[in-house]
Amino acid sequence: MTRARILRSIVTSAGLDGLWDRASRGARLPRADLQKVIDCGHPLAAAALADAARENASGVDVTHPWTVRVRAPGVPVTAEDATRVSHAVEALAGIPSTEAQIVGVLPSDLPLGLAIEMVRSVKVARPDLTLRALDSARIDALAARDGTTIEHVLTELRNAGLDTLDWTPGEGRDARAAAVHRAAHESGFETVAPIGYTKGEVGPALLDRLDAMRAVAEDTGRFTAAIAVPDQSEDASPLRGTSGTEDTLACAVIRLALGHAVKHITTDAHVVGHKLAAVLLTCGASDFVGAQAAARWAPPSGDAARPLNPDRVRRFVIEARRSPVTRDALFRRVEASTGTPGTLDS
Repeated sequence: MTRARILRSIVTSAGLDGLWDRASRGARLPRADLQKVIDCGHPLAAAALADAARENASGVDVTHPWTVRVRAPGVPVTAEDATRVSHAVEALAGIPSTEAQIVGVLPSDLPLGLAIEMVRSVKVARPDLTLRALDSARIDALAARDGTTIEHVLTELRNAGLDTLDWTPGEGRDARAAAVHRAAHESGFETVAPIGYTKGEVGPALLDRLDAMRAVAEDTGRFTAAIAVPDQSEDASPLRGTSGTEDTLACAVIRLALGHAVKHITTDAHVVGHKLAAVLLTCGASDFVGAQAAARWAPPSGDAARPLNPDRVRRFVIEARRSPVTRDALFRRVEASTGTPGTLDS
């Protein structure tokens, strides 16, 4: 039996066979059909339907960045860990990577001027890398703090060297997220659509957020991907965090809702954990975030949590019977054969 027939038999067993033809060719599914997928009570059938849609959009490729995590300049941080998976700006030179990400707990009253200097300092240190930083809530906060518009904030940050917006756990639960991303697109950015949810919200609340992001995706065409971001990371208490079943269903529904307008669905190992992130590659996801760049790695000993290096991420992708493709923050492919991360092909 072929893989497609196996997937279809799972979908048929859940009473969703009527959606197969449209989903497998990447057609737009109306909200009523998305509700059927949620109500069928069969997350594996939802995953099978979403995986057929994923295969239509991206084939066997799974894209992944190689991220150098930069400690926010001027923001207090905890002591550096032994693996050096986050770096000071002055230590970035020579670290192989394909994108930079600013990390660290930023003050709630961060002024726009400091945000601009943070962005500029990273771009000066590594002009070869695309930079991902600041989520939609932060853009809103910067505008409110300085008494200006989000369009002005976005323009200033773009001029300083910001390439795309970041995301955080739970982002997108606020209706403002869609408005900020629409403004970002109108300001020339391409971004990843954050679809946030919390325990018990994979239902009408999630579909409301998908409706808002789908409207932006269809109007602007400037989402490079969409990402499911539960509001609690993998180490949350089971009483607070989402279940793996909810995360599987959310990923599948996001693919089915947005796949006609957004090519990639991203899974972030920093949010859902590397094991579940790898599983979601069979549930509609086609992009894996989690590979970190480091100047050196600690010896493989001890029971502490280990960061993901690019080789481990590629292994996860291959184990899912997919082909790993390295990308930058704007989803441009890196020419792996050059051996020089940051060198883009045409």
